[in-house]
Amino acid sequence: MAGEKHVPLGRFGRGWHDNSIYNGNYTLSTMRAAGPDFPLARSPSENATNAWVFGSYHPGICPFVFCDGSVRSLPVSIDPFVLGLLACRNDGQPIPNY
Repeated sequence: MAGEKHVPLGRFGRGWHDNSIYNGNYTLSTMRAAGPDFPLARSPSENATNAWVFGSYHPGICPFVFCDGSVRSLPVSIDPFVLGLLACRNDGQPIPNY
């Protein structure tokens, strides 16, 4: 449902990487995606070519709020395919252990 957005070092408050949803200048900067084309950023210094990835300043993990209300930390090394299964609530696919 929601997770920490990746903001590379030195990009706080800058356009597409970091912006408030209430600002209105870059509404797309408030969104993130997850899956094979959108793996988790592995560190704050990673300068993602795709600004729409999740990431965290917590070493090795990225916290998410799941639709059941639980908060879970996913390892940044999670298989992007499994991450995509977790991100899509209506695909009917089973989610393997992660």
